[in-house]
Amino acid sequence: MKKVLYIAYYWPPCGGIGVVRNLKFVKYFRNHGWEPIIYAPENASYPIIDASTEKDLPNGVEFLKTPIFEPYGLFNIAKGKKANEQVKDVFLVTEKKRSFIHDFGLWIRANFFIPDARSFWIKPSVNYLREYLKHHPVDAIISYGPPHSMHIIAKQLHKEFGIPWVSDWQDPWTEIDYFSKFNMTKLARNKHIRLEKEVVTQADALVMVSKNWCNDLEKLSGRNVDYIPFGYDESDFAGIQYKRGEHFTISHFGTFGTDRNPLNLWKALKELKTEIPTFEKHLRIHLAGMVDASVFQAIEQTGLKQQLRYDRQINKSELFGYLANSNVQLVLINTHEEGIKYNNKGRVPAKVFECIGSRQPVLVLGPKDGDVANIVADTETGTTCLYEDYTGIKKTISDWYTNWLNNIPSTSPKDIEQYSFNNLTKQMAQVLNRISK
Repeated sequence: MKKVLYIAYYWPPCGGIGVVRNLKFVKYFRNHGWEPIIYAPENASYPIIDASTEKDLPNGVEFLKTPIFEPYGLFNIAKGKKANEQVKDVFLVTEKKRSFIHDFGLWIRANFFIPDARSFWIKPSVNYLREYLKHHPVDAIISYGPPHSMHIIAKQLHKEFGIPWVSDWQDPWTEIDYFSKFNMTKLARNKHIRLEKEVVTQADALVMVSKNWCNDLEKLSGRNVDYIPFGYDESDFAGIQYKRGEHFTISHFGTFGTDRNPLNLWKALKELKTEIPTFEKHLRIHLAGMVDASVFQAIEQTGLKQQLRYDRQINKSELFGYLANSNVQLVLINTHEEGIKYNNKGRVPAKVFECIGSRQPVLVLGPKDGDVANIVADTETGTTCLYEDYTGIKKTISDWYTNWLNNIPSTSPKDIEQYSFNNLTKQMAQVLNRISK
């Protein structure tokens, strides 16, 4: 069996969506002729800790670890917090407004930690893996980013050993939305551009998670980019049955930023409460994860606070039961901001595939010609509305509520198996086979 060194930042006990792609590929690689060797940070500052993710690690998998220094402790101290407090999202604001210290921390992050806050791990990782590879050869390398420091580690090893290398991208680098939000010097910006160019031109294969972003990366690199999306794992839903509860539940699990705050949804729910006598007692809004303060404010201002259930964290072991028993699953695509170079049509939140795997209705708010809209339409798992389409949002919720009352399914999913992680791992193995002949 061929061996692949898998370089990534997110591994168990990390929780949330960041770990899922790496974990599921590693889980199924052996089915397709590849033995994974994991390289991970030993003491990472993961935003979420969830030990239940460890169950997907295959028996006997080799796990290489080295210590990592991350500057988030200094960021916390500057903000008057404990050094070991988890930093979840530097752009997400849980207070009512960002402080000067917060913005100064962002400036430091943008100009001194390139390509990202894990940059201090690059040199020690290369040194450690250089010695490992001298005595334990592998047939290929996968690097997964962001954080894009993982690609820099792989790039150096590829240069030194000539090992075939797949660079797997969850997000763009210099064309991601938050890149333009950094107050960056010209010197720092040019360094990002140079490093990105080196990665896209030197890797043996580039993989991207969405079709629109594949096209963007092909324009940037001048070469073919393989499309392998996120997916769902059928085994995560094993033994879970849909039970019609007493609430009509609208759910969103994961980061919920101000750029995805669906004001017209909250307005529609407020109106439906007054128009349909039973709607108020049945409605539940279930949010979990990192939620911007502006979202809570909007919910309160529209009189929906009594219908809100909020969990700071839901472990993976519990998540799939909640998904299977949600009646409307929200998938929210970042709204486009003027002056920012960002293709939000390519944004495909990984959670959309877990929603699809649950076979419960998905309401997408975002561009109707975006990748998520096409995926949901092709699998007949939901519908897409623009954020400004108040009428369409309200009608969708009203129709699905009526169906719920009458025990009628709102969707009829089809062809979702193409997004199973076992199938997607087969596709990644085919890329590895192609470059390692």
